[in-house]
Amino acid sequence: MNHSSNSLIVNHPNRLITSMHNIMRGFRKLSSYLYPQSISELLLQLEEVTTPAQLTGTVNKLQNLFWKLPDREQAVFRKNLMHILSMHVLQGVQEEIRLEAAGWLRLFVQAGLVTQPEEIFVTLVTAAVRSAGGSQTAARNKQQAYLKLIFECFWPFRHPYPAYTWQVFPTNEAFYPLAPLFKQGNYAIQDALIGIYAELPALDDQEILEHLLPVALQWSKHPDVERRRRVANVLARINQESAQEALCRLQSDADPIVQESAKTAAGYVRKA
Repeated sequence: MNHSSNSLIVNHPNRLITSMHNIMRGFRKLSSYLYPQSISELLLQLEEVTTPAQLTGTVNKLQNLFWKLPDREQAVFRKNLMHILSMHVLQGVQEEIRLEAAGWLRLFVQAGLVTQPEEIFVTLVTAAVRSAGGSQTAARNKQQAYLKLIFECFWPFRHPYPAYTWQVFPTNEAFYPLAPLFKQGNYAIQDALIGIYAELPALDDQEILEHLLPVALQWSKHPDVERRRRVANVLARINQESAQEALCRLQSDADPIVQESAKTAAGYVRKA
């Protein structure tokens, strides 16, 4: 080895290592191009990812392959994909990977690519309930993240361009485990729960009312205008005298925005 080569190794070791990494990266890209992975291989790789970036990269590769298949074959492989993502959400060791997988499940529901969306709702509800570990602040932040994803999964059921029919709308039972979270007394969590339960057609299940109704009645009299405005849609879905009296009272609220919200909600009651 000549002097210049020795100088490169001794004086610029990082540069040499970087060059070797670039060469190896190029080889991997070429190998991936010449010998593309099969769907089965990618699904197995998805099970073993250790970072959110790996998870997203693998899912994107699978998506590219899925679009080239007939609809029936797509459905079979996509079901396997949903299963693996759900396993990451419920059993993943790293919170970052669990949330990344949950975000993908939400996205597939919004795209209308899930045949049984209730299964995804159940997965996300379970994750929200289980996310109570760690410090109080960290637990609430995790719960808020999952509750937000749950709420966003309702979007493809809405007009004017619903991706699903009401026949596959999740049953109230799927949301029973969330109701006890009201007892935490945290405004952000309660606000997220109010948004979720306002999406359900009716709220007369005792498993829900036991926790929801006291909070809804409190909000109907709260000094905060935003709470009074938001709770109207929940009160409209509760077939109980106390809830209907509160909704009637909000229609004469001192704030015009609250009045309008309550009147719109009362219209929902008449249609129902």
